[in-house]
Amino acid sequence: MQYFCSCHICKINHGGGKWLSTKKTYKKHQNKERARIKKNDESEPESSSESISSCNVAQKRKLEEEMSSESSFSDNNATILEDISR
Repeated sequence: MQYFCSCHICKINHGGGKWLSTKKTYKKHQNKERARIKKNDESEPESSSESISSCNVAQKRKLEEEMSSESSFSDNNATILEDISR
């Protein structure tokens, strides 16, 4: 039975993943991937996660403003079209 590995190394070296022939090799790859992720999580400072969340809030507000301005444009266009058709 073959196992498809999509760990970071297999994705980079083999263009998206790699088929492994043994479960033992698959488990080995997965354990290395978990260790790599855990190491990255521990080394990431807390302030960066705070800045990411504040950035997401700012992007969300900007998107909401754009959506509300688009809806006001469509309301104005509908009013203009009603006036023209009369």
